[in-house]
Amino acid sequence: MRLVERLVRLWTEPVAAPAEALAAFGEAYTNPVSINGVDVPLVDLIARARGLQRAFADLRIELIEQIEALGRLVIVFWQRGRHVGPLETLLGEINPTGREVEIRVIDVLSITEGRISAIQVVPDNLALAMQLGAVQPVQARDSP
Repeated sequence: MRLVERLVRLWTEPVAAPAEALAAFGEAYTNPVSINGVDVPLVDLIARARGLQRAFADLRIELIEQIEALGRLVIVFWQRGRHVGPLETLLGEINPTGREVEIRVIDVLSITEGRISAIQVVPDNLALAMQLGAVQPVQARDSP
């Protein structure tokens, strides 16, 4: 199975029991994996996947672009789902809204011996927060 297909399954299908999840994520990621310069143990990465799946029902990923280079893989994708559970963000927890959301994400993956060893991830969290009503656009003032 190709790496991108494995990643989509790991993040969208229910995460298995702890030992099985660790084995599955360990096939795709090194332990730890660097995310935006921070080393993250696989158990924490699995917890992130579980949290995402608790927050969103019908979670799906649609690949927009994929670029491969020696030791690197760049993927751009839409992540879509229905917000049904609490979502932890830098702004705090967002309670379930029932809203359908979509977020564009760019992942630059460093590949070491067939597994992801580092990720530079760029999600459009502002668009997500706006879709969930956590932030509102500023209304333009009428100029005199």
